[in-house]
Amino acid sequence: MQFMFGIPSFVHFGEGISKKLGEMAAGMGAKKSFVMYDKGVKAAGIVDGLLESLKDAGIEAVEYDGVLPNPPDTMVEEAAALARAANVDIVVACGGGSTIDSAKAINILLTNPSPINQYEGINTVKVPGKPLIAIPTTAGTASEVTAFSIITDTARTKKMIIGGQFVGPTIALADPLLTVGMPPKITSATGMDALTHAIEAYVSKAAMIPTDVIALKAIELITRNIVKATKNGSSCIEARSAMLLGSMMAGFAFTNAVLGLVHSIAHPLSAHFHLPHGVANAIGLPYVMEYNALTVPSRFKDIAVAMGIDVTGMSDAAAAQAAVDLVKNLNKELVIPTLKECGVTKDMFDRLAEDALVEGSTFFNPRDPSKQDILAILEKAF
Repeated sequence: MQFMFGIPSFVHFGEGISKKLGEMAAGMGAKKSFVMYDKGVKAAGIVDGLLESLKDAGIEAVEYDGVLPNPPDTMVEEAAALARAANVDIVVACGGGSTIDSAKAINILLTNPSPINQYEGINTVKVPGKPLIAIPTTAGTASEVTAFSIITDTARTKKMIIGGQFVGPTIALADPLLTVGMPPKITSATGMDALTHAIEAYVSKAAMIPTDVIALKAIELITRNIVKATKNGSSCIEARSAMLLGSMMAGFAFTNAVLGLVHSIAHPLSAHFHLPHGVANAIGLPYVMEYNALTVPSRFKDIAVAMGIDVTGMSDAAAAQAAVDLVKNLNKELVIPTLKECGVTKDMFDRLAEDALVEGSTFFNPRDPSKQDILAILEKAF
C-alpha cells in the first residue's frame, strides 16, 4: 500500500475562534496585512470584528473588497499589484470560495512573478508565499483547507486549477458563527458543493483509506444537516457547525483524492454561463452519480449507508440508486434549479462536453466518459 496524504492548513475550529485573528497573525510576526473580502461579507458586519482584532494586535490592515464570483485572472492581477505595492507581510481572506481562492492566487504572486496563468497545473509554484489566514463564511468549498485555487482565465473562458505545493493557506479559522447569516440559497448551494466534494472523493480513482474514512463522515454530516441549516440556519447553530465541519472534512478528502466528472462539467458551466459553482455541482451531481454507479456500485452502497439509508437486503445497485434518489430529493427540497432555469442553452452542450473531457478531474472519475456520455448527462440535467 502506498499513498500521499496531507492538509496545507493548521485548523482552528470553534464558535468565536475568528476573534483570535490578531493573535494568530501577530504570532507569525505580521505587521501589515492584506485583508480580502467581498461587499456582501462587509455588509454582514463580519469584517469589522476581524479588523478590530488585527488593530488590537498592532497590525495594519490594507483592505480589498473587489472580490468577484468565479474570480477572474484580471482581478487577481489587480489585487496582487496593490498588495505588492503596499509591501504586506500577511494575507487574510474572509469569505466564501471565491475570496479564499483569490487570496491563494494573490499570495502566489507576492513571491512569484506574474501572470497567474503560468501556474495552472500541479506543483508549478516554486517559491512559498506569505503567511495566509483563511476565514470561511460559507460551508461549501473548503478552500480554507485545500491546496487548490480555481481562477478563471478570461482569455480562454476556462477555469484554471492551480494546486499543490505553496498554494494552500497557512491557518484556517473555522468559526461556525460566521456562517449563521448565510441566506438559504447560498446555504443550500454551498452545502451541495460540499456534498459533491465528499462523494467524488470517495469514488475517485485516487481514493485511499484516510480519504475514505473522512469522506464518508462528511457525507453523513452534510446529508443529515443541510436541510435544517438551510431552513433554520439563523437559529440552529448545531446544524451550522455540522455543515462547516462536514464541508471542511470533505476538503480534507478531495485535496488528496481529487474530484470527478461533476466538477469537470461544473467548471465550464460556470466559465461560460457564470453559474455559481455550488449550483452547477448540485445540478449535475445525481446524474453523474447514476452514471458512475454502474462502475463502482459497492462504493455507492457505502455512500447510501453514510446518508442514513437502510440498505438491508438491497443489492449494491439498488442501494446506489437509493443514494441517487436521496440526492434528487434533496435538490427538490432545496429548490436547486435545472440547467434550463439557469439560462444554459443546448446550443452550447457540445462545447461544454468538449471542455469537460479535458478537465483534470475527469481523469480521476471512476468511469472514463465519452463526449456522448457527457452530452447525455447534460440532457438529463437540462
